Amino acid sequence: MTKSAIRDLGLLSLALFFTACGGSEESNDAAGPSEAAAVEQPTSAESLVGEWRLVEIDMGDGEDFVPSADAIPMLNFTAEANPTGSRILNGSGGCNRVMGGYDAGSTGRITFTNGPAMTMMACPEPVMRLEQVFMMGLEAARTYEIAGDRLSIDFGGGTLLMERVEG
Repeated sequence: MTKSAIRDLGLLSLALFFTACGGSEESNDAAGPSEAAAVEQPTSAESLVGEWRLVEIDMGDGEDFVPSADAIPMLNFTAEANPTGSRILNGSGGCNRVMGGYDAGSTGRITFTNGPAMTMMACPEPVMRLEQVFMMGLEAARTYEIAGDRLSIDFGGGTLLMERVEG
């Protein structure tokens, strides 16, 4: 066998090997759109990451709360985990600083851990009442849903309605 025949045979063997191992574009697409989308879509917890401001607390019984322009509760969901494995949460209840952790799953379940804790400054009554209901909503949170730049957190007795803050 000549050197060129051996080289051609080697190249043919490599081509067959890579074709067999690598598959074709058609076989890569066989995974289907759901698997491709799962790779491209962030997990639910990742979609929470960022800063959100409270728009309204819908109490379901008609007593809704809307924050005043000078005391808007805010939450900053981070991707960073604390020593217990929960992700870190910080923000403001409208008057006091809020800190703690959160666990969010792909099923829409959410829990806030370590309280969440809050500083204890006194503020005017309407702000304190809103902050009290806001914190109650976080402590009792069950599920969440994100639609575009809107976040809804259901806490059984109502819903915290928030919007993403552009960064």
